[in-house]
Amino acid sequence: MIHKFKTLGLAMVAVLAMSAFVASAAQAQYTASSYPTTGTATSTLGNDIFTTEGGTVECKSHFVGTLSEASNTLTVTPTYTSCKAFGFAHATVNMNGCAYVFHRVAPEPPATVSTNSNVTVECPEEPEKKSIQILAGNCEVSVGAQGQLSTVETHNSGNHVNAKANVGGIAYTVLKDGFLCPFLGTGAKTGATYKQGLPITLAPVEGGTSVKVD
Repeated sequence: MIHKFKTLGLAMVAVLAMSAFVASAAQAQYTASSYPTTGTATSTLGNDIFTTEGGTVECKSHFVGTLSEASNTLTVTPTYTSCKAFGFAHATVNMNGCAYVFHRVAPEPPATVSTNSNVTVECPEEPEKKSIQILAGNCEVSVGAQGQLSTVETHNSGNHVNAKANVGGIAYTVLKDGFLCPFLGTGAKTGATYKQGLPITLAPVEGGTSVKVD
């Protein structure tokens, strides 16, 4: 009987420990001082680099993040301009309704707050399946919905959130590999990366006076 009570006690300790971990994970959230809140960030040409088998894509970037409530996810929609890609001086990147969704990673003891988020690429499915489209010269590349991918470093800076992408393992598809394109043929590819040299700062412009990761 004593052995059974000891076993029960150990089981209760395990349950309480798991409950504490779940509660801690639930606290890993993006928050704002009020809702809804919209925040924006910008990135200069050359700071955001998408690297593929056929070379790089570099653009000026503008990001819009929205929060309707405290959440462990944050949807960020980018707009890319002044792009160059795959050795061509002029390129376009069309998001076609796609967005990046940051997913807060639960803190790991003894840390109280994680500084990382994973990211998914999410695209509309209706009325037809969409993807991010990259056009340069006779080259065309698409990046479809996928994830979760690692990782985006996120941390507080005053009333703002700083984020820095260092994401690998991105899948993409070469749709056109025409004259002067540097790819090794069309088709599905893997192993692309998206990296930012310097963090971007997501600052509120509508709604609350702060955006934070708690």
